[in-house]
Amino acid sequence: MTKIKANKVLFIKLGAGGKFEKVCIEQSQTLRLDYEEVEHNWCLNKQWEKVRDYYVTERNTDIGSAQRHANQIQQFYEEDEKTLWITFYANKLWWCFSKPEITQLPDKTKIRPVIGKWSDQDINKNVLFKGNISGGLSKTQGFRGTICSVEEAKYALAKINNEQPKEVVEVENAFSELNSKLTALIKKLQPKDFETLVDLIFRQAGWQRVGDIGKTQKTIDLELFAPITGEKAIVQIKAQSDLAQFLEYEIKFVPMKNDYNKFFYVVHSAKPNLEKYKNETEINLYLVDKVAEFTISAGLVEWVIKKTS
Repeated sequence: MTKIKANKVLFIKLGAGGKFEKVCIEQSQTLRLDYEEVEHNWCLNKQWEKVRDYYVTERNTDIGSAQRHANQIQQFYEEDEKTLWITFYANKLWWCFSKPEITQLPDKTKIRPVIGKWSDQDINKNVLFKGNISGGLSKTQGFRGTICSVEEAKYALAKINNEQPKEVVEVENAFSELNSKLTALIKKLQPKDFETLVDLIFRQAGWQRVGDIGKTQKTIDLELFAPITGEKAIVQIKAQSDLAQFLEYEIKFVPMKNDYNKFFYVVHSAKPNLEKYKNETEINLYLVDKVAEFTISAGLVEWVIKKTS
């Protein structure tokens, strides 16, 4: 994918309290500026001193604040097509480029068109959720004005271009290696220890076990309950399994769908035909590599090491 380049990155608040966000992003594909009180012709004619003086004389604003108002309005009117605009809406980071073609609406707010459309994805189609954005950038949302420069401009562009900092890449590589090594250790667990590990993983995730492990009924090794959501789940744990055996259990789960919300089939040693099938079913089919990932997330790495050393 072509990388996004920009001469400047600016944050814009789409109306007081974000009142224009939905319209601008989902419907009109525009940037929109309040400042209804400012004469459109002053701005088109670049009479920025007149805009500043208006706030001083007519709004009793101190000179510093008046100049800040004038600067923000000037940026809205004059920034070129190489300026990247960002904002936050629906718990996501949105970005666009825009043409400096300003139109005043009947309510005297001003708009300029987006080039293409607002995007909430990086260049590889990954959604830019706010929860995955650094605090240094997301804090920009708290800016009390309308338009401001983005201090984390390089980071914002890197995020949009799906570029990871060197340190992040190193950590991801280390995590991948840990996952690989841990998978090898988990494969050494005895069946009962593997069952215990799976039980611990679910408990760390907030599930509560109903009954003793492996002693509920033939089709269920674990019966679970989520106290917060009220969901019920069943887990079948297998030391070994192939596709034929899994398909048998898939059929057995069907009449239980009215009584349970989730179904898990966890395998220690899967045959190749089952490994190929893991993305072809609605059942949560977890093989040993996924168990290793959950083991890390649940903080159970040391438990596995002690059981295999």
